[in-house]
Amino acid sequence: MKKITYNRKDLIRKLSYKINMNRNDSKIIVDCFLDVLKDVLLDDKSLSRIELRNFGVFDVIISEERSNARNPKTKKTVVIPKRKKLIFKPSKNINKILHMEKFWKEF
Repeated sequence: MKKITYNRKDLIRKLSYKINMNRNDSKIIVDCFLDVLKDVLLDDKSLSRIELRNFGVFDVIISEERSNARNPKTKKTVVIPKRKKLIFKPSKNINKILHMEKFWKEF
């Protein structure tokens, strides 16, 4: 099974086809939506969570500092500082479709 990668241009093309709109207008919509997502998720004041019903949840969490990591070359213990991570959890509907046998038979 070959993996297909979609970029911003592909999303714009699919959106313009789906809602019968020219590509320039679709580009504006996609760019604005992605900018809003980025602004909300990168807000320094708090940890953000974006919940899109029937799609999924984007969640920013803080991973704790770890001192049990090792540099494989030198074998020295390395401290990994705490940092923010972006997590995506798909909705139950998307998970159900992804795990259906019928979905996988097409491949």
